[in-house]
Amino acid sequence: MSRINWKNVALLPFMLCVGFLLLLGKLCGLTYKQISVVFNLWVQGAVLMLSGVAPAAAAIYKLVSCGSVQWVVVTVLLLFYAAVYVYGFVRMLLHYHQPFDRAFDLCVKDLMLWAKKWHTHWR
Repeated sequence: MSRINWKNVALLPFMLCVGFLLLLGKLCGLTYKQISVVFNLWVQGAVLMLSGVAPAAAAIYKLVSCGSVQWVVVTVLLLFYAAVYVYGFVRMLLHYHQPFDRAFDLCVKDLMLWAKKWHTHWR
């Protein structure tokens, strides 16, 4: 009976993501680094930011439709929550506002720094 190589199992989702990005890049006429920046920073960042804004938008809609005091409190809290997400997205865009290759390399450098800090880097 063969043993499971857990390192390869852990790398499988990453390899699937790389394959998806290579295919998407080919369809869009972009290199791997370019599509990685577009998809992983811009698209995923925007989706994450929208996930912070959507509850606030729903609360505003509910506040306008019923006008109760409880919804004022909920709306204010969710607007603060949304502002944090928007602020984070803007900070990320400013941090990586560089040509594709440099933005990609900076992202890799940042990820390696965080991996080392959290003791999750490969040896």
